[in-house]
Amino acid sequence: MKEQNPYILHDKNNLKNIEINIDEDIKKDINDFYFSKEDLENIKIPSDLDDIINEPFLEDKKEKKSYLISWIVDLLLVFILLLPIAGIYNPNIFSKVDSVYPFFVKAHNFLDKDNILRLLGGKSSDENLKNAKPTVVVKAKDVKKPKSNTEELELIHSLANSLIKAEYKWECTEVTPKTIKKAISGVDYLQDKYHRIYFRSNLEKWQQGDFSNAVEVHNKVWSILKGNIGEAYALDEESISKIKQKYFE
Repeated sequence: MKEQNPYILHDKNNLKNIEINIDEDIKKDINDFYFSKEDLENIKIPSDLDDIINEPFLEDKKEKKSYLISWIVDLLLVFILLLPIAGIYNPNIFSKVDSVYPFFVKAHNFLDKDNILRLLGGKSSDENLKNAKPTVVVKAKDVKKPKSNTEELELIHSLANSLIKAEYKWECTEVTPKTIKKAISGVDYLQDKYHRIYFRSNLEKWQQGDFSNAVEVHNKVWSILKGNIGEAYALDEESISKIKQKYFE
């Protein structure tokens, strides 16, 4: 016997019932979406509608601001970390900051490759250092009056470096009447009475344009500062000639 497909409706009454049900569903849906006048009158627009609309945009702005602040903070941290490295590489960056400049000069000099090799008993990469240029040149305008025994000795040493030839020179200060005067004004800070007499008399010769004692002065102060590299062996006649022509003729 042939089976009848249950999904095929042959009864017209059943088809009619389905149509009636569809109509009722449509009417129900219409009623669900119908708003009476009273319903419409009861609908109120929120007083903070603008705030509700702007809220997503405000959140986006806050996120962008937070990201920008975070980026700036990260940049500052990187800058703070890199600044000391830059100062050791080039101490002149801090030449106007008296409190930290000497530290960076000393760190720069100590970390010099040739200096470290020599301290370890090795040989420098450049055996001919007699013509080496000074690592740091301090301009006359950046020279401050010494206010301690050490500051005075370091200034005399740095000035003398500009007048002599040595195997290695770490720092040279421009020799001018003003820088010499500042060195003389700091002599009283020297703790040793003999040092005060010695350096005053020799610096006063510089004040007159006589630099013939520069090698002796350099090696004296270099020895007091316990120098181990860079003993003077001759006058730098070329530099001295330029100084004389500019300030003492």
